[in-house]
Amino acid sequence: MDALLGEPRTVLIAVDQSPGAEFAFDWAVKNYCKANDIVHLLYVRREDGWLSSPDSVLFSLEHQWRLPADAAAKGEQEAEATAAGFLQKYIERASKAKLVCRGRTVVGDEREEICKEVLWVCADVLIVGSRDLNSVQNVVRRVFFGSVSEYCAQHSACPVIVVKPSHVSKGTNADPAAQCEMHITGLDSMEDT
Repeated sequence: MDALLGEPRTVLIAVDQSPGAEFAFDWAVKNYCKANDIVHLLYVRREDGWLSSPDSVLFSLEHQWRLPADAAAKGEQEAEATAAGFLQKYIERASKAKLVCRGRTVVGDEREEICKEVLWVCADVLIVGSRDLNSVQNVVRRVFFGSVSEYCAQHSACPVIVVKPSHVSKGTNADPAAQCEMHITGLDSMEDT
């Protein structure tokens, strides 16, 4: 109904340093977001201080390495500054596309924090990217931790659009709509009768 009434939508886009997140952001800006929408960007830093990226460490060792308090504080400041700078680049790209955009960085588990942010901003839709599952690291991560996009599709309080990179359509004029899936919580598990 929002589109019929011309009311602005609240769009939440989860971003990180993966090519899938960048592809999803670009897709959303080009194909989904309207000039009167309010776009929220969320960047989740992991609790262990690593930035969310395809190159991040998957498992923490049983041993907890303790750093001196000043070194830990400095590391936390550097991680926050890096994340804020990364998020600012996305905000600038949205501004160039004439979109009203806000960004936030949080620390925690990506899946849980994204679903919390949906509630926090009262999102009408959540847009997430899908990582390339061909790499060994991503297959292992998905087996042990589950896919962030799958988790969000099942637990989000709003519809979720999962944008998958299209390796087949690179360099072609493929339909951008064919590169995404829309999931509506509660309806995905129901069968057509």
